[in-house]
Amino acid sequence: MFVTRCAVVAVVGAAMTLLGSGPASAAQEDEFITLNSVVTSTPDGLNATGTYLCDGGIGYLDVSAQMGTSGSGTIQLTSSPPGVTLQCSGRVETWSVTLKPTNGLPVLVPYTEGTGKAQLNRKYWKTDSGQVALHL
Repeated sequence: MFVTRCAVVAVVGAAMTLLGSGPASAAQEDEFITLNSVVTSTPDGLNATGTYLCDGGIGYLDVSAQMGTSGSGTIQLTSSPPGVTLQCSGRVETWSVTLKPTNGLPVLVPYTEGTGKAQLNRKYWKTDSGQVALHL
């Protein structure tokens, strides 16, 4: 009787470990975010776009970039507003944000090229696009 109980406890414990550990890591591996290499100039800044995939709940988008200009050096930009909410539908979705100078000052000369990164922030982890070469 004692051996049978120990065997049942061991089987139940192993099953609970397998059931509890599978889905959490699988979702992270499937979720992603991209940043398109072409940005467009608007009166408010630069428009950046991309795609993302996440499942269940929401995520938050943050985009940062460093863009060269014709005559004013390199300008640091960030998404405005920061932390745009993304709905995680389990399907590939598109996103779009305006990038504005982090110093708040207007840029009076044309942008040339640079690099940027999009980041999808979730409750317990995050994923990003990696550095992407940007151009107009």
